[in-house]
Amino acid sequence: MSESKKSEVVKIDDLLKKDSHNYFLYINYDNEAFMNTGIQESGSTPPFASTTTGPGGKKIKGKIGIKQDIINSLVFLGYKSGFFATANPAYPVDLIGKVVEAMKTPGCGFIHIISPCMRGWRYPENQTYTISKLATESGYFPLFSIHVKDGRPTYALNRKINTDKEKLFKFISMMGKYRHLFKPDKLDFNLDSIYNSVLRRNQNILDLVDKFKGKSEIRVYSGKLSRFPNQEHICGGHGLCLGCGEGEIINQVAIAAQMVAGKNVIYTNATSCLEVSTSKDNLGSWKVPWVHHLFETAATVADGISTAYRILKSKNKYKGDLPYIIALGGDGGTFDIGFQFLKSALVRSGTWGIMNDLLAEK
Repeated sequence: MSESKKSEVVKIDDLLKKDSHNYFLYINYDNEAFMNTGIQESGSTPPFASTTTGPGGKKIKGKIGIKQDIINSLVFLGYKSGFFATANPAYPVDLIGKVVEAMKTPGCGFIHIISPCMRGWRYPENQTYTISKLATESGYFPLFSIHVKDGRPTYALNRKINTDKEKLFKFISMMGKYRHLFKPDKLDFNLDSIYNSVLRRNQNILDLVDKFKGKSEIRVYSGKLSRFPNQEHICGGHGLCLGCGEGEIINQVAIAAQMVAGKNVIYTNATSCLEVSTSKDNLGSWKVPWVHHLFETAATVADGISTAYRILKSKNKYKGDLPYIIALGGDGGTFDIGFQFLKSALVRSGTWGIMNDLLAEK
């Protein structure tokens, strides 16, 4: 492999000039539990966090287990082409840049975005930005991206990873779901276990960056927020909770999608807080096509819609530009109930969708 340079600035304006089209993009808004149905424990719930199905009691201190490392489990499946990344709404230029790059990368796209939940994480609604930013600054939720070409992934950090114990414990202490680790007694063993699990996970990422370097070890997205358009895909009058991370995420995703595709976008949305809150009563919040479906089928519905449009186009039965497809899913559709559906849809879009001439972008 050629020698990589240390850092690279990626201009969002340059990404927008690319003449390419992805198959579909899956957005995972990760709020670390099944929030919509009552704050139950999920595969994304971190160790010792308290949920309604695994409360922080006297004997059992919240979740017994790990927070699944989902993104690295997806990138080594042999795609012909794909883009994967983590993102955080506290870093909007980074998040918007990644959505743009995913939509401009042929094949599959998957972005894992941390989504603070004031009700499930139990913190005041005006602390969402602070908690989001601390998640990355402390090393709890690092930002990195992965390009896959001809079966081989290349990793790059988007911010240097610094696993800061003091900041990590501050991050944890701000949330009621960890209150039992501090009161009535401070449980140093449990807190150190969380720190050590984060430290090991981050070392894995650093090792992957070292082993699978791309053109640069650090990629930084560049663009002026003041020049980005106000998104016109979803109304402001949705029913999400005050301080909900999903509201910030969908706004930033929609800004990026509008920059790429205007309103030629179709969203698919698994049953979740976002789905319920944007489709209440008889007046939905969406201004572009939007499809609701089961917990597990966000990716497969998106895959099916993309395939259908491409087949119609190849048979000269659809005259317009191919729409961009964005699937929206939470913990159920991503980590647990829908994982097999997600994996299969990504493999199809990142291989079959690239290799089949009938499905090629026209």
